[in-house]
Amino acid sequence: DRAERMRQRSSSLIKSVKNSRDRIARKLAAQQQELKATYGRERLREFGDLITANLHLMKKGQKELKTVDFYSDGAQECTIPLDVLKTPQQNAARYYKEYTKARNAEKFLTEQIEIGTGELEYLDSVLDEIARAEGEKDLAEIRQELADTGYLKQQKSGKKAKRTESAPMQFVSTSGFEIRVGRNNAQNDRLTTKMSMKNDIWLHTQKIHGSHVVISSNGAPVDGNTMLEAAVLAAYYSQARDSRNVPVDYALVKHVKKPTGSKPGMVIYTDYKTIYVNPDEKLVESLKKGRNSR
Repeated sequence: DRAERMRQRSSSLIKSVKNSRDRIARKLAAQQQELKATYGRERLREFGDLITANLHLMKKGQKELKTVDFYSDGAQECTIPLDVLKTPQQNAARYYKEYTKARNAEKFLTEQIEIGTGELEYLDSVLDEIARAEGEKDLAEIRQELADTGYLKQQKSGKKAKRTESAPMQFVSTSGFEIRVGRNNAQNDRLTTKMSMKNDIWLHTQKIHGSHVVISSNGAPVDGNTMLEAAVLAAYYSQARDSRNVPVDYALVKHVKKPTGSKPGMVIYTDYKTIYVNPDEKLVESLKKGRNSR
């Protein structure tokens, strides 16, 4: 019943996110097609060179130029279409201009595709957040995150609503270490960049959307069993919850950085190692019990 209620409450939010995702995906597909069209631009420059080399043999009004292509193997003959309303010099300039335009377009489109790909990654992570939301409070924080990033309109009200920030989920390993797990992207950011010490241990599923997980070590050496349990939490609170042999990367928090201007929850990390685990709901529940009994 609770799952059904959450499904109903989150349906409009899921629809909004999927609509944004689909719009960006269509835009990306069009940009990738445009990018492919720029790959043959070198031929435009070569046509400009071939026309320039034959200016003394040409006259205005020609529909095409047939000439030896000194760029081809064996110096084969090629035919270059011309604009009959332009002079030979203007035709050469037109090909050079189209070449420059295609070169600049490649740079612009490459940058835009990178941005769009990042947006798709982010929205996929939000859909994962929604799927793992446990209550209306979680959904409210996700809505606020989407409003902050411009994917949802800000709610207008007579007085400014007080923003509440919930705490990460807390667990206790069998060895007594506190393990914290982010509930959403905004909380992942706070957990990793503001709430953790540089020598705490950060974990995240490898190339799979999921929560940031941090072992609060307070500088003490962390035992292997705690590492394993934290990795299981990272796998369980991710898109790989129903998978097996899930790769989980771990590193010291000081090796985890948030790039300037990146989307919520997005980080880069170095000096990491990888552990493979199976998500285990019973273990997760027992670590909750460990927390509650302390």
